[in-house]
Amino acid sequence: MSLRSKVYLIIERLLSKCTDNIVCISKAEKQSAIREAISSEDKLVLIPNGICIDKVRNAVGKRRGELGVAEDTFVVGMIGRLTPQKAPDIFIRAAELIKSEIPNSAYIIVGDGEQREETEAYAKEHGISLLVTGWTDEPYAYLKVFDVALLLSRWEGFGLAIVEYMAAEKNVVASKVDAIPTLVDDGVDGLLVEVDNPKDVAEKVLYLYRHPEEARKMRDVALEKVINNYDISRVVKQHEEMFMKLVSMKTDE
Repeated sequence: MSLRSKVYLIIERLLSKCTDNIVCISKAEKQSAIREAISSEDKLVLIPNGICIDKVRNAVGKRRGELGVAEDTFVVGMIGRLTPQKAPDIFIRAAELIKSEIPNSAYIIVGDGEQREETEAYAKEHGISLLVTGWTDEPYAYLKVFDVALLLSRWEGFGLAIVEYMAAEKNVVASKVDAIPTLVDDGVDGLLVEVDNPKDVAEKVLYLYRHPEEARKMRDVALEKVINNYDISRVVKQHEEMFMKLVSMKTDE
């Protein structure tokens, strides 16, 4: 554990003594809090993250032409910062392998970050058609262009982008780490890959490309899952219930 992580852990343990509840956004995060002795388990409240599903589904997609992408191009993308956590280096190396099998393919990263320059340089050196959008307030407009959406994080407290991908009816390929396997039922509503394994990523993307009917079924199951479990209204309701319980407890004291 790095010095910074140790400092953060100490701060979390100290602050937990001043709290009544600590919200954990995933089962994996709750298990981590217990494992790291951040607080007693009775203070931990599990409220999984959620999104405004209508905002994703009603977003107007970018026209491929304005992005320099032909209509028949197979597009692989990701939404996330270009930082070590989100593994843009693995994304672009997987892109190189995919391109060797699907020459008519293009790649989009919606975001910005410290690894942007090296990622773009790698793409240029290897003849990969890559668009990095930089920071944008309309990520869903780019998401609508994707055929397959990736989240290749090396660690992840929740993985909200996966829920957004599913709501947009995009096939998901994501790393098998932390909370992500609680969101993706491998082979049912998405595909999981080993961390830092571009070959595994490429193979799973190619499977989706070559098996359109199976890919469609995964998208359908994923959309139903998101609608039933990850709408923001459920998150709001759970927070309200938690606050009301705390108020009631304080009133009874």
